[in-house]
Parts: sequence; structure tokens; C-alpha cells
Amino acid sequence: MPQNLKAILKTDGSRFALGTGVLYAVLGLLWIIASDAAISSISTDPAWLVTAQRYKGFFYVGVTSVGLIFLVNAGYRRLWNALSRAEATELQIGDLFLQHPKPMWVYDRDTLEFIAVNDAATRYYGYSREAMLAMNLADICPEEDISRLHALMHSPQDRHRDIGVVRHCKRSGEVVFVHLTAHAVEFMQRKAEMVMAIDVTADILSKHALERQEAQFRQLHQSLASILWIASADGRTMLYVSPALERVYGFAPEAMQANPDLWLQVVHPDDAHIAKASSVELMTEGEASCEYRIRATSGEIKWVSDRKRLIVDAEGLVTMMGGILEDITAAKEHEALRARTHVELERLVTERTAELVRVNAELDAFARTIAHDLKAPLVSVIGFSQLLQNRHADTLKEDGVRLIARIGRSARQMASLVNDLLALSRVSKTVLVIEDIDLVPLAHEIIEELREQEPHRQVRFESPASLQVRADPGLVRPLLTNLLGNAWKFTGKRDDACVQLLLAGAAPEATFCVRDNGVGFDASSSELLFKPFQRFHTLSEFSGTGIGLTTCERIVARHHGRIWLESTVGEGTSVFVTLAPPAPDLPHLAPA
Repeated sequence: MPQNLKAILKTDGSRFALGTGVLYAVLGLLWIIASDAAISSISTDPAWLVTAQRYKGFFYVGVTSVGLIFLVNAGYRRLWNALSRAEATELQIGDLFLQHPKPMWVYDRDTLEFIAVNDAATRYYGYSREAMLAMNLADICPEEDISRLHALMHSPQDRHRDIGVVRHCKRSGEVVFVHLTAHAVEFMQRKAEMVMAIDVTADILSKHALERQEAQFRQLHQSLASILWIASADGRTMLYVSPALERVYGFAPEAMQANPDLWLQVVHPDDAHIAKASSVELMTEGEASCEYRIRATSGEIKWVSDRKRLIVDAEGLVTMMGGILEDITAAKEHEALRARTHVELERLVTERTAELVRVNAELDAFARTIAHDLKAPLVSVIGFSQLLQNRHADTLKEDGVRLIARIGRSARQMASLVNDLLALSRVSKTVLVIEDIDLVPLAHEIIEELREQEPHRQVRFESPASLQVRADPGLVRPLLTNLLGNAWKFTGKRDDACVQLLLAGAAPEATFCVRDNGVGFDASSSELLFKPFQRFHTLSEFSGTGIGLTTCERIVARHHGRIWLESTVGEGTSVFVTLAPPAPDLPHLAPA
């Protein structure tokens, strides 16, 4: 029989026995007194008194027997009802304990052994009921927390107490945080406590994470050079100021918290209106930013960047205001230095540009003068040598005629060089007029001119039906003339000579190619071809001044394009030209 049921029966039995004894004694005394008085009042005859006393005893025994039967029956029924109620209560308490959704157990307060565990406890900790009943509290406690466990469990205990949050280990090895509440009970004649555990692991981990974030945030604030501050919605109470305030302003954050207007009092008088206007803008617009000077406690004038805004809640009500103050003195000094340096550089560039324009103009004028001065004697040399050959060929004989012819060729080569130099000079000074140009008709005209000069040659020319570019017409013609002229010249030793004009790229960059199957050259040093007077063939092999490709490179550069070559000895050469969309034509400096 359960202990609580025994206690109920013992208590009710004692009360029943005591009540019966007291009632019997009271009734007996009342019967003796009342019956004796009644018999004496009826008759004083001794025989009557003896007979009356005998039957009075019989009557008392009979009445009290009936009364005892009634009382015993009533007491038995009462005890039976009490027993039934106790058993029902015991069943309800047992069901509540076993089926409670939270882990619960009963443990011995002296040995810490588990006496009873509910289903939720076995599911939560991962043990079977039999395994858990063979364990004690220390078995589910981390080793480093056992000393604290004993302190908690053996501390002075009330009937009901809140043990608090402790760490427990599940069978899987997972460490969890549980909040324990205990109620002192007597179970199986042992002093025990019934404990309920609530898992608070998520809350504890969240709290720890929040504490770590707060510590990191606080450390970040304290390490930043910028000043962070938070104030009440009206700005009259400073809630937080970072330690950087002392590095910038020279006074401690406590001084700002004691006097929220201190920041305005140290603003440079000439910039006070800027700081005040930013405060008005903050209240009206919700945010503000500005830059102004302050006077630090050391007397140093510093520049600060002031950015602040209102902090509102989910309903849009202003709860706080906050901002960042940053020392930008170094940046301002650097900006001022950069401005002075920029002005100085602009002055130097202007002076150097003017000097360079002057020198280039002088060189250009000198080159034109020299070219014109050279052309006159060259024309005379060519004319007189021709006249000498015509009038005195018989006198000069064969060797003299050969020398006169050589003088004429050299003079004509020099005249061609002078003309090419003048053309190169004009390229640098021409004002660009950009138009849409079809290169194919222009290329056919140039090829026809070359055929007229050398009618004995058979050269095949191939081109597309149309090849559109945007360029200056006055510069495109010499560009194409030089490229096609070189292709024509370097195919002079081939019977199957072929020159091609091809489209090699689409808009926005128009890339075309002039290709030949001539003698070619070693392309590893092709960049030298764009230098003046650079040649890969001797004059005895092919005529030329070494200026043509230099002129082409200058023309392409004026159009913001590119020119490059690909060539193989004995197989021919391909010259690629890209004319990029032109930028606004800027004042051009003639190259030296």
C-alpha cells in the first residue's frame, strides 16, 4: 500500500477510535446519572430497585451495541471512501508525473540517485528508464560542474525552490542548459525532491552570442578613431560617447555627458553657424552632415566631419539620435596641399606647353625653310644634269653619261625625300574634318595611277564592293597611297603579284588591311618601320625614302587609331589599320 494511503488510514482510524471512546464514556455517564435518578423517583422499594437496575443494564448494553454497530459501520464507510479518494488522487498524480511534457524526475536528497523518471526525461536525455534509474544526478552533469551540483543539492532547502540554470549532458554527448525547479516530497519512505527541467539552451546561447557581440561592438567603438555618440530624442541627455572624443577634442566623454552643449561651445566662431544649421536640419530632415572647425583643449584648430541622424522605432516615433564625428584635419591639409600643387602644376604645364609650342613652331618653320631651300638647288642639279646629258652625251662618252644619270637619280631621290618631309609636317598641322569615306573607289584610283607609272607590270588588285570608314579625306588619301604604293613596290619581283584591300574589323572600330604577296621581311622588329628613315631593304633592291610608314603612323594617330604589321619573308606583308571613333580635336603639338 502506498505511504500516503497508509497515512490517511492511520489518521482516520485514530480519529474514529478516539471519537467512539469519548462518545461511549459520555453516554455511559449520562445514562448512569439519568437512569438512577429516574428509578429513584418512581419507587424506593428495594425489590423494585434491584429489578430496575438489572433491566437498566440490559437496556444500556442493547442500546450501546446497536450504537456501536452503527458507528463502526459509518467509520468503515468513511475509511473506505477516504481510501478510494486517496487511490484516485495517487493515480492522477502518477499520470501527471509520467505524462508531463517536460522532463521530470524524483531523486534521493542524500544519495542524489534517481528514484523515478517520466517519459519526457528518458526521451530528452536519451536513456532508457531502467538505465536512468540506475544513475544519479552526477552522471548527467559535466565533470567540471559536479562540485557546483553538490553545492546546489545540499544547500538549505525549502519545500519549493528554484534551483536555476545548470548544464547537463545527454547520452549523445551534447551539453545542454536546463532551468530546474524542485519540490520536496517523501517518496518510498525516503526524503526526496521532485524536479522539473526546462530546456533553455537556445536562450542561453543567444544570450552568450549577444554578449559577445556587445563586447565586440564596445571594443570596436573604443578602438575607432571616429567619435560615436548617442543621445536622447531631444538631445538634452547624452547616453553614450566613445573614448575617441578625448583624442580629438581633448576632454573626457564624461564631460560631454555632463554638458551636452559642450560640442557646440568648442566650435570655431567663424563656423558656429554651420554647426547650428546642421542641428536644425537634423530635427527637420531627420539627418544632417557638415564640416566645420573646432578648437581643442590644447588650442589646436581641427577640422571635423559631423554626420548624424534621428533613430526611430517601428511606428516612426523618434526614440534617440546618434552620429559620428571624424577628425579630417589631415585630409583637409592634404586637400589644400593638393590644390596648391595642382595650381603649380597647371602653371608649369602651361609654361612648358607654351615653350613646346614655340619650339615646335620654330622647328616646323625651320624644316619648311630647309626643305624649300633644298628643293631649289636640287631642281637645278636635276635640270643641268639632264641638259648636260642631252647636249654633251657624245663628249662625255659612256662612262660620263652613266655618272650624269647617277647624279640625276640621286637628286631626284633627295627631292622625293624633301617632299615626303613636307608631307609629314603637314600631317601634324592639318585640322581634321571627319566624314564618311568609302576606301574602295579611292584605292582603285591609286592603283590606276601606279599602273600608268609602270604599265609593263601585271598586278592583280582585290577589294570588297565597299569599305566605309569615318576619317579626314585629306589624310586618308596619303595614308592609302603610301600603303598601296608599298604593296605595289614590294611585289615588283613577282610575276603573280597580288595586292588586296580587306575589311578586318567591324564598327565601332573600322579595321582594314592592305595585304600583298611580295618579298616580306622579318617582323620581329616591325616597330622600327614607323621610325623615320628606317628601312628593311637597300636602295638597290627597292627605292624609297623611309618616311612613308612614319607618315602613315602620324595620320592614324591623328585619328586616335592603331597601325601594325604582320610579315613573313618570301610570303608577303599585311598592314592593319584601325580608325577609332575620333575624340574632339585638341590643339596638336607638332612633333620635333
